[in-house]
Amino acid sequence: MRKLLSMVGVGAGAVILAAFLLGCQTAKPNTAGNSIQTEQAGLAPNGDKQYQTIDFVIVVTNRDAIKNWKVEMVSSAGPQKEWSGDAKDMPSSVTWDGKTEAGALAPEGSYTARLTADYGNSIPLAVAQSAPFILDITPPTGTIAFSPQQFTPNAQGAVQPVTIQIMGSSTVAKIDSWSMDIMDSAGQVFRTFDGKWPSGDLHWDGTSMSGAVVTPGAAYKADATLRDEFGLTSQITSGIEVANLPGVQPTMAQAAPGTLSVVPETAGFAPSGSVKTEVLSVSYGKTDSLQSWKMEIADSSGVDQKVFTGDGSNLPNTVMWDGKNDAGAMAAEGTYTAKLSVDYGMAYAPGTTTSSTFVLDLTPPSGTIALSSPLFSPMEGSPTITLTVDAMSKVAKISSWRMEIFDPEDHLFKSFSERWPDNHAVWDGKGIKGDLVQSAEDYPVTARVSDEFGNVGELKTIVPVDILVEKTPEGYRILASRIFFKPFTADFVDVRPDLAAQNVKRLDALAAKLKKFPQYHIQLVGHAVMIYWFDKTMGAAEQKYVLIPLSEARSDAIKKALVDRGLDTAMFAVKGVGASDQLVPDSDLADRWQNRRVAFFLEK
Repeated sequence: MRKLLSMVGVGAGAVILAAFLLGCQTAKPNTAGNSIQTEQAGLAPNGDKQYQTIDFVIVVTNRDAIKNWKVEMVSSAGPQKEWSGDAKDMPSSVTWDGKTEAGALAPEGSYTARLTADYGNSIPLAVAQSAPFILDITPPTGTIAFSPQQFTPNAQGAVQPVTIQIMGSSTVAKIDSWSMDIMDSAGQVFRTFDGKWPSGDLHWDGTSMSGAVVTPGAAYKADATLRDEFGLTSQITSGIEVANLPGVQPTMAQAAPGTLSVVPETAGFAPSGSVKTEVLSVSYGKTDSLQSWKMEIADSSGVDQKVFTGDGSNLPNTVMWDGKNDAGAMAAEGTYTAKLSVDYGMAYAPGTTTSSTFVLDLTPPSGTIALSSPLFSPMEGSPTITLTVDAMSKVAKISSWRMEIFDPEDHLFKSFSERWPDNHAVWDGKGIKGDLVQSAEDYPVTARVSDEFGNVGELKTIVPVDILVEKTPEGYRILASRIFFKPFTADFVDVRPDLAAQNVKRLDALAAKLKKFPQYHIQLVGHAVMIYWFDKTMGAAEQKYVLIPLSEARSDAIKKALVDRGLDTAMFAVKGVGASDQLVPDSDLADRWQNRRVAFFLEK
């Protein structure tokens, strides 16, 4: 089971509440304690890794009396997936990947998990049902609107701001966040924005990340990504133009009549980037006498890779090259020229001209992201960490980069973007919503580096966060991180190997930190997530009979682990407060994982 584990423990009330219910049984056997529950709001088989499946914990009473059992995933159209058996093979949990019995994806929509226990004649048939959850298959959709529809510059080149509105909808899931790149006419990133949903409106003054202003007469494009709560994404695009300066008409540079020329429109291109072809503007000279023409595109060694030909009836103003040679294979990366040869028959002598050089760019930028500190501690020592994008490209210039930092649950936490050569991001550890990084967690970082032709390379690293210490009027508070427990227990050893390794690492770090405070008493306060936050009566029972005992047991387990690592047992006092004193509301399904924690208070 994943996501049911943490240092505070799981918001486990929905499934362990059976203990309370069992305590309320009368002498007559009953099935009041049967339950099937999940902590997730849904699943998306094509979404983020942690949402590609959904886990359910099964609790039954009078297990020995069960003759047969059945678990079904049920939509409005009926059961889509079933597990069944007898008492000997009844599991404590099931995992669903969103597929039907036939192996196809089930219909999108709202579901419940239904547990049926058949006790024969001894106890009536018992049916328990989970809270509704979502099977999310369709990515969100949306549009981008500009108001007004174009930028209008004044005589000094300044522009009036426009309002950009991102409108989105999702079939069954909530939209979580969005990001947007404004691209200039050359396909380069001009400006970036991002935000948490539903904040989708912003005002743009027409400036770039470096402070430049949009170009009069140019066209710009907005590319936005919408992301729903389970990680499904979609791309939406819209364009905006910039009016010309007052009294200035657009002009087009072209060769004088009779001039023979071939001119690349860009310094290069990248078939996998945003500038996908090289456009060569052509003037044929004496067109009325032209018999035939040939354009040869040659590499830096002078070897022809692609040849175009035509006659007097076929005189295109532009010739586009997609980077492939005459055999249909991609030509080698490097520098190229185009030579135009024309034949006027008997009227004039043949003519030739050669273009300036241009680049065929095939290799995306590569490099690394360097950290100014191997361990980020925004509350001690340096309050910031600098992330340096160290990137290079074989044949093109680096143009811009966008960096996204994700929280431990793979939600977008913070982003940065800049024009090259500015390659530093200084981060204070706070996210989009102003919340601080969690103690002793790893924050994955992805930087997308674009070169001048739109080839994009992806660089990755991780920012490891130190054990954070906060000074309080009474002493110090260590903001400790999650320890992953076996579901509904205080056992942090019998878990998945990668989680067990993280537990050891974090407990070792905690022990080392606490040894710096030998003169202090340490109070361990366990916290948990409440599942029945929406039901006052059930929530109170869950808090009293499940969450407080569970959070205290886990705090006690942490105490024992730290004593085993050399700390004096007399230093510790243990307490469990369950779902009181939450960092975020338990109704916030995306961020309530932050409530699963053990707080450390140091007092003299």
